[in-house]
Amino acid sequence: MRLNNQNGFTLVELSIVLIVITLILGTVLGLGNAQIQASKINSTKQKQQIIKLALANFISRNNRLPCPAIATLAKGDVGYGVETIDRGTCAATNVNGLVATGIVPFTSLGITDETASDGFYNRFTYQVTLTATNTNEQTIVGLRGASTTHTATPTQLRSTPNGNQSNDCNPQNTPYNPSNDVVVIISHGTNGNGAYTEDGVQKALPVGADELENADNDSAFVIKDYSEITNNPFDDIVSPITTNDLLSTLTANGSIKNVRASINDDVNDIKNAIIAYSATKRTTIPATVTTPSFTNYPIPADLSLVSLPNTSTTDPWGGAYAYTPDAGVQNITSATDGALNVFEIRSGGAGGVFNDTDDVVTTITVNELQGEFAKVGW
Repeated sequence: MRLNNQNGFTLVELSIVLIVITLILGTVLGLGNAQIQASKINSTKQKQQIIKLALANFISRNNRLPCPAIATLAKGDVGYGVETIDRGTCAATNVNGLVATGIVPFTSLGITDETASDGFYNRFTYQVTLTATNTNEQTIVGLRGASTTHTATPTQLRSTPNGNQSNDCNPQNTPYNPSNDVVVIISHGTNGNGAYTEDGVQKALPVGADELENADNDSAFVIKDYSEITNNPFDDIVSPITTNDLLSTLTANGSIKNVRASINDDVNDIKNAIIAYSATKRTTIPATVTTPSFTNYPIPADLSLVSLPNTSTTDPWGGAYAYTPDAGVQNITSATDGALNVFEIRSGGAGGVFNDTDDVVTTITVNELQGEFAKVGW
């Protein structure tokens, strides 16, 4: 007997076809989701770079960094996206020690609302060192940071590198370590835990210690690889910004002075005032006590007689310069050893403490003063 040909597939064949199609769709969807995720991450990082550039532009216009905007405001609220107005205190934001935390002040920076949100549609968290919001044309060059980054939940803050602080380079300058970050921009990643929405509502806080460190408003942050560990997941995208990140281009193109140039200008003002004082008074160099000695004194008040600018008596970090006359060289015109130091002008550096390793010292010799005195006919 001849069997009739049967058209179509058997149930077994159909099952196999469906399984293959399911596998293919699963692979395609998986690749698609991965590409979408990668796109959101790239978008987030690009926006962080745009914000960094906007901060540098803000400095070029205002000689300071902006305070955060208030995170709990929603679209349409007064002050939405605008920095708080209290420079140096950043009132109404989360102030914790030396730092203030809120959201990116996009209106004040001149960027769009959308740029201030990450690729996952949550607000970037913005932290800034408080003193950086209250600098001026002179002190901006001494911009300092107070935020630290760590490879895991911090065990030892602003300390030696074995405390897992990844940006520590000179712990003597606590709390204003020159390697610390002056700004930190945080995306709270795919899960968004700890982030604020555009409605001013904070999402649930993270469950893991490392992500929680990036949402607790203190000055320490964790930067590490993506992790799906159940009790300590991590998908945050953290962008720490140093002083050099913000100022290097501005100092290179002449928009602002660098630290050394600023100090040199101040020292020249002080030196010229001392020369003018001495020439006018026809006496020895000014001192703040009857018998000068190698001790740190403020710049002599008498120099106001020759119009020393007030800004020249303060260094780029906001500290007063110290003036130290040499008790051994009082009569400049009769001094014979031209290499002797007549006085020195000292800055306490970024740490603000005299006589440590980051001091910036300028000395003035007998030869220098005699040469200047000769110009004014003394």
